Amino acid sequence: MGALFAGLVSRLKTFWPMLAGIVCARTALIVACYGSYTATDDGVFTDGAMLIVCVIFAAALLALTPSRRVLSNTAVQWALVGSTLVAAAASGALSFMDNTDPALAGIAFALSVINTLALSLCMFYWLRCLRGTDEVTAALFVFGAFIVSVALVYFIAFLPLRAQNILGCVLILAQLTLVGPAALRDGLAAERAHRRARTFFTFARSHIQDARFLVACTVGMGLLSFVDGFMRGYPDGLPIAFTPPTRFAYALAAIVTCTLLAIFVVRRRERVMTVGIFVTMQALAAGALVLFGAFPFQWEIGAVLVNTLNIVICAYCWYVIIAFTNFGSRDPYFYAMGGWVVCFGVRSVARMVLHFAYPLTGNDLLINSVLGVLILLSAQVVLVQFLLAEHKENTAAAEEREAQVEIDLQHAEAEVARTQLALADAERALDSAARDAAEHEATHVAEAVAAVQKAAFEAVTAAQAQRCVHCTEGCSPERPAARDGGASASSQPAGARTAEPQSANAPAPHARSAAPIGASPLGRTRREAGIADVTAPTAAIISDPLRERVRAMGEQFLLSDREVDVLTLYALGYTQKKVAEELFITPATAHSHIKRIYGKCGMHSRQEILEYLASWGS
Repeated sequence: MGALFAGLVSRLKTFWPMLAGIVCARTALIVACYGSYTATDDGVFTDGAMLIVCVIFAAALLALTPSRRVLSNTAVQWALVGSTLVAAAASGALSFMDNTDPALAGIAFALSVINTLALSLCMFYWLRCLRGTDEVTAALFVFGAFIVSVALVYFIAFLPLRAQNILGCVLILAQLTLVGPAALRDGLAAERAHRRARTFFTFARSHIQDARFLVACTVGMGLLSFVDGFMRGYPDGLPIAFTPPTRFAYALAAIVTCTLLAIFVVRRRERVMTVGIFVTMQALAAGALVLFGAFPFQWEIGAVLVNTLNIVICAYCWYVIIAFTNFGSRDPYFYAMGGWVVCFGVRSVARMVLHFAYPLTGNDLLINSVLGVLILLSAQVVLVQFLLAEHKENTAAAEEREAQVEIDLQHAEAEVARTQLALADAERALDSAARDAAEHEATHVAEAVAAVQKAAFEAVTAAQAQRCVHCTEGCSPERPAARDGGASASSQPAGARTAEPQSANAPAPHARSAAPIGASPLGRTRREAGIADVTAPTAAIISDPLRERVRAMGEQFLLSDREVDVLTLYALGYTQKKVAEELFITPATAHSHIKRIYGKCGMHSRQEILEYLASWGS
């Protein structure tokens, strides 16, 4: 209920100026020309004037049929201003005239025609402002307008005649104050179509160019309007005067009927404004005939339903005009004039026919039979046409669904084909990735084999070099070591042997350079402890120049013997782990030696040590 109320308030904010404007125009017309509905009508003075107005509209329709010109907003606004001023002048003149005076009857009738024409044009303007609105807003607009107008007319009827006419003039001129707000809201009503709604708007959208549909709507409305015109002067063609109770009953019945129809539309009841409203109008007409027969001398009782029927017919006429205004290609005034001719013109014809023909027959039974046949025909024509239109809508919807299913199936097949292509591409990509991975793995295996071979070669080379590193005989590639000391001594010249005692207590020159790494105290300790020194071709890779440079570097930077051993292997390219294995120390100790060597020498990398050794002597 909260959402429903919010929707009603939102729509009311949109169309309230149009609602107020059309209420003012209709109320002023009823007050000035229909005697505030103290009776069903005022005979020739009301329906006769409306008949002439509808003849004018019919002639205009015939003249405008070949043209599809659409009036501009400025033109229709000026037309409203002119119509309002003319209507106010005619209504003011009528307030000072007595239409019962035979001498003034012709002038009063002419003023009634002018007033009816001007106020009809005013109502056309307000209906035109509802272009583009949806069916719910249109139904709320027309039913709300009649609810307010009927209530106003009921209370105005209690005022003196002169006060009624003055108030009618005020209402006419009040329309001018609503033009601005209405212009600001023109086009703001966005269409909100019902889902699967079978409303007149739906049929009008689909069948507005269907001549048979238009003829059926015209005939159905015309027949009911003819019935309404007949019963407004039942049975002798004279107006039916209301008593205060029946006057109140008419106002209440009209307000309740419009309210119920509006509620059904708002609650999204399908067929309310097609089948439902026609059933309502036919029920009111049939009920009026029953009441006329049940109360043969109290015609005002049946007239309650007759005037209620007239209200519903007028509301439906406005609703149809708004629908055709939305979907038609002509100017809204064209459709409004057509609705006026069908609804009020046919009603006025029936009213005038009964007024002048009844004195010739005086047969009430004949009139009842004619009215019954007309009600039946209107029901058959309209309901059958709406059922046919609904069948066409359902058939078209089914075909559209089938077409959509076919399109969806084609899309699904295309999607399956795309998926298969994508799977094939994925398989090819997977095969390619597998081949690349195999090739990459083979490359890694080859590199690993090469690394293992290199490591094995380095291990063999290191094993071969291990003995030379710890050797104490000072051999070198340029000077092989003597295997037998005596043989070596005997092979020396005499001068050398005589010099040997001299060098017994003094170290020979280059003694340190001749001493191998294994000649350090730690090496001697190892030999004394029985640890075998590995003798291998390592001496071939530790050359005398390298020994000399390492020794000189040790002397320069005050390196210990162990640090000289570590530096020698480190300069050969051994890793810290390999140095530790060669010198039988832990990796941490080797790391500490290398760190102290860096600290003493002021260097930070193996490359700097090698560069320093390479530049020694230059």
